[in-house]
Amino acid sequence: MARRSLVCRALLDNAAVGTDPVSRLSPFALARMAFRASKENRKSVSLWRALSARAVVVAPSMQPSDMSMVLGAFARLRYRDREMMLRIAESTPVVLGQFGATEITHYLAAFARLDVEHRLVFNLFAREIARKLHDFSAAQLGELVYAYARLNFRHGLLLDVLKKRIIEVVKAMQPWHLAMVANGFARLGTSDERFFSILAAEICRKIPEFEGKPLALVANAYARLAVRNRFLLELLGDEAFRRRGELEPQAIALLLNAHSRLQMSNPVLFDYFAQDIPRRVRNHNLQSLCMVASAFAKSRKGDEALFAKIGDHVCAHASELYPRALASLLFAFSEADIRHGVLFYNAPEHVLANVNIYTTDELCMVGRAYGHFLMAHTPLFETISQALPGRTLAMPEADCNKQALEEDADIEDAEDPTNKLAAPKISALVGLLEAYARLTIYHGETNILLCDAIVARQSDLVPALVIKVARACAALSFAHDGVIRLAAQCMTEFGQQLPDEDFDALGQALEDLGVLGEDRHLMLACWSALD
Repeated sequence: MARRSLVCRALLDNAAVGTDPVSRLSPFALARMAFRASKENRKSVSLWRALSARAVVVAPSMQPSDMSMVLGAFARLRYRDREMMLRIAESTPVVLGQFGATEITHYLAAFARLDVEHRLVFNLFAREIARKLHDFSAAQLGELVYAYARLNFRHGLLLDVLKKRIIEVVKAMQPWHLAMVANGFARLGTSDERFFSILAAEICRKIPEFEGKPLALVANAYARLAVRNRFLLELLGDEAFRRRGELEPQAIALLLNAHSRLQMSNPVLFDYFAQDIPRRVRNHNLQSLCMVASAFAKSRKGDEALFAKIGDHVCAHASELYPRALASLLFAFSEADIRHGVLFYNAPEHVLANVNIYTTDELCMVGRAYGHFLMAHTPLFETISQALPGRTLAMPEADCNKQALEEDADIEDAEDPTNKLAAPKISALVGLLEAYARLTIYHGETNILLCDAIVARQSDLVPALVIKVARACAALSFAHDGVIRLAAQCMTEFGQQLPDEDFDALGQALEDLGVLGEDRHLMLACWSALD
């Protein structure tokens, strides 16, 4: 046996050298060689190139088991050869009906793990999955949900079928499978109260078996879908605190973020990690620190020692900063009302150097943070003003519903951080206008641009935002007709429902803009008639 193993190892080592044995392998032998090489964790680049080249040649004659085995081997070692994968995908429809549950699962999981999108193949397999649904085990159902969610393929009919089958076999699912299902449906934005209630009941039943990371993934999934299952979240929080020594930094960040997004108080958890994270801050990466800072800011728990430590660590690793991380950190510090001098002093340099890769949302977050602390950094705001005309600030009506479903500024949800074509959140535009007003920076073109965009998206506005816009325009002495009309409508339609403080603030803003004179009712009626 030892000699046979040495012969096989020599064969693998010399796969692409001299007389190449890989180039003569049949599909069956190629699949077995790839599987063995991945299992033995052999990372010779020449070997995998030879395997890939041979797979491209023999792909049309491969059987489903060969395809899934080759793809699974590459995925296991995170080796991606797009040409090979697309070649196999081209050959798949011919043998689609021969795929079994195991082959389908491994095939799709490989594409998902290597982040290779192929919409045709995933749509074809959706029908096969529905046809052979009862052949899939509970674990395989979790893998399928993960595969479609990882590549963001929303196939409504397939998801409905999977939900029904998962409900039938939910008791056979292990903790990791439950976490994958919950997180997968959360990624796809598929909220179903009955389905998630059944899932929550099974998670609660098996909570002692959960490890730290699955706990965090479940909490994050329910938070992303805004499913306020208080019993489950409290149970997850208690179990996480019991296992606090086992939690990885990313799991800690996800748990804290879930509680803050659902506005569920857990003082013990937050107080403990407010002391523990500064001690272990070196173990955290930028993403987890951003999520931690955001969670504490949303929960109105501005622990100065924690934020100071986060700021110091970020400044020490400034070379690793990227736009979303910096914007999220600055915004979190402003929400917590904690000023970190070194971070805020050096941040504009990063923005000025990389403004082209900042999204409009991120630029608004940066501007709002500096406006909150009354830091009138002229070059920064000049750069933001120059960048805005080339951005999409208002969206066509056809895209409004899609934007509403996907709108979320949290860092873990940022799927395309360089997409400048996406319209920013309406609250971000209002916040940036407020920042200009607080800092008394009058930039005529920017004021017109922001106000026009806000008025164009009036369907997204709520009275609180209208009041902020009106006050900002009043502070800038900028009488924008559209804003005045919106403020007048807000006063007439919601005036009786507004708190006294908001009503007075809106009235004062309208008066400063020259709308309310001696006869307030007459002036408001005139502006409302302009609609």
